[in-house]
Amino acid sequence: MAEDSHPAYLSPSELGTKDYWETYYARTLAHISHETPNANKGQPNPTENEDSDADSDLNEEDDPGTSWFSEHNAPEKVLHFLTRKSFPLSPRNTLKSKSKSQHQPSILDLGTGNGSMLALLRKRGGFRGDMVGVDYSRGSVELARELQRGRGHSAYRSDSEDEIESESEDGSEGEDGAQAQSEIEIEASPIQFEEWDILGSTAPLSETGLPVEPTPTPTPENSLNWFPYSAGGFDIVLDKGTFDAVSLADDAKTTRVCERYPDIARRLVRRGGFLVVTTCNWTEEELVHWFTGGKGEGDRLVVWGRVEYPRFRFGGHEGQGVCTVCFVRVGDGV
Repeated sequence: MAEDSHPAYLSPSELGTKDYWETYYARTLAHISHETPNANKGQPNPTENEDSDADSDLNEEDDPGTSWFSEHNAPEKVLHFLTRKSFPLSPRNTLKSKSKSQHQPSILDLGTGNGSMLALLRKRGGFRGDMVGVDYSRGSVELARELQRGRGHSAYRSDSEDEIESESEDGSEGEDGAQAQSEIEIEASPIQFEEWDILGSTAPLSETGLPVEPTPTPTPENSLNWFPYSAGGFDIVLDKGTFDAVSLADDAKTTRVCERYPDIARRLVRRGGFLVVTTCNWTEEELVHWFTGGKGEGDRLVVWGRVEYPRFRFGGHEGQGVCTVCFVRVGDGV
């Protein structure tokens, strides 16, 4: 693919509209309020939560933002990718230090939906750093907060309070993550969920990398209270289907969202940090093109790794139903 060309835009879909997601999450919140009387009070009844596990499953597997990927086991595969020893920021590496001052990676989830991915990384992945989930849908944020308060995600339904995935890169049983974690006890802060429109926000982030477009100085009036300005961005930023959704908007082509979104996402990651994007609408080649854009030197994203999924062959062509690419932000000082 030539550097001055780009993949064809996707055809618009209702999944690319904010109204669709607001309607879906409002309906799901109403379902939770009906099944769990204490939900709106922020005081979930433990017995009711246990008795309604089957009902709360609806909030994850029936969520279009989750079901797109569940048949390919994408959340689990991303979890394994981020917790294997070869990933620099895996808890297997960061939790081995005997010093409580050891930095624990911060994680941002773009288009967090019901927040299930962050719950999975906190509970089963063992990540202890700050976690923030953002979404442009207010209903999504309310749902994610409610499920977090009531520990309604399936990730919390296990006997162990803290566990780290022990599957190694080749699928065999690797080093026991719980043992690595036991060397140091780090109390995890609550997962934070915030309403934020990545494309509509004018808040300053990290440096743009473009001299002609200087970054505004953060002030109490224009800054984001959840963004780690002092660190220059998050250590890990996740996108599971969010780039898909915005690419399906009616005005995606006219607003050049496929060019704008990757640059904003890059600025959410600190230099040397990682952006992990999972898509079911773009091929790996197309995804890499959108997020690297054939850029040369300077502040940019480059491919660091990828998640392996089963491949299929049809009509003489080989492919896969979903792909996940891990980018690292590089530039001066990295």
